[in-house]
Amino acid sequence: MQIRNFNETDEEFKELARIDNLVNHDSIDHPDDDKRDWSIRDRSIIRNRLLLYENDSLIGAMYYSQGRERNKRTTFFTLNIDPAFNTEESRSLLYNRMLKEIKIFDSNTITTSVYDHPNYHLIKEFLIEKNFKLVQTNREYSCDITKIDLKKYQPLIKKLEKEGIKFYDSKEQMINFPDHFKKLEKLKWKYCQDFPIPNGIEHTRPSFDRFVKLTNDFYENCYGADIVAVFKGQYIGATDLEVYPKSEPHKAWTDGLGVIKNFRRKGIATALKIKAIQKLLSKGVTEIRTDNEQNNPMYKINEALGFTPVPFSMDYMKKI
Repeated sequence: MQIRNFNETDEEFKELARIDNLVNHDSIDHPDDDKRDWSIRDRSIIRNRLLLYENDSLIGAMYYSQGRERNKRTTFFTLNIDPAFNTEESRSLLYNRMLKEIKIFDSNTITTSVYDHPNYHLIKEFLIEKNFKLVQTNREYSCDITKIDLKKYQPLIKKLEKEGIKFYDSKEQMINFPDHFKKLEKLKWKYCQDFPIPNGIEHTRPSFDRFVKLTNDFYENCYGADIVAVFKGQYIGATDLEVYPKSEPHKAWTDGLGVIKNFRRKGIATALKIKAIQKLLSKGVTEIRTDNEQNNPMYKINEALGFTPVPFSMDYMKKI
């Protein structure tokens, strides 16, 4: 077995998607999406891929990235190996090579996520053997949105609209709103700071230019919905969902949902979900995936809508 450098070739992106899809238990990766994501990566942070070969066949990969700003000494990584070659030797080769490379930014913390699913058991055991600690458990949910009774929630939406809260589709209705991107970035930064994350990792705010770049890419390549709640010109809540037409056009992935504190407990989060579901159904989407930290009360909204549990994800961390 031999580790080779990542050269960003079309063949490598194709082979990496093949490896990832051997491990993925509920999603399908497409090389074009991966290539696009790599092309717009934040080049101010160190990010790399280590490719493990058996003769000339790719059998595994280690993806790693330096954290941003206050997390600059934290390494986030994903270890995916062809199940036929997922041995102690292959895992150790990639892991030890990463440890050597991340010395360049003086990394003192490494963290990864796995699912409570048989596809990840060997990696989970490897992490435990290496003295990683479980630092956060996340509920994962799936929903067949064709089965949701949307009429049931129309009185809630009408009530909120009567109170002056309006709901808009960011891409299709708000582009010409004054300072739209600035207000949207400010809103999402405000509520995302309340999302639970493992101790030792801090929320960081990318530059506004970075936000605009990522949002435009989202609008162009994987837009499902981005519904924004507005009250008297103030952006008070939003939810955005991605759809990948080349791999799973029927499925939407929740990127985020939040409402600022002064407007919580009014049903706005539920209304945002319903508005997003209506938009997604009009595009032929039939399933939504979402997740919440285990103790985040948002899970109650998901369960009330008919979301059902799928294998949890677990965050592991180690100080080095």
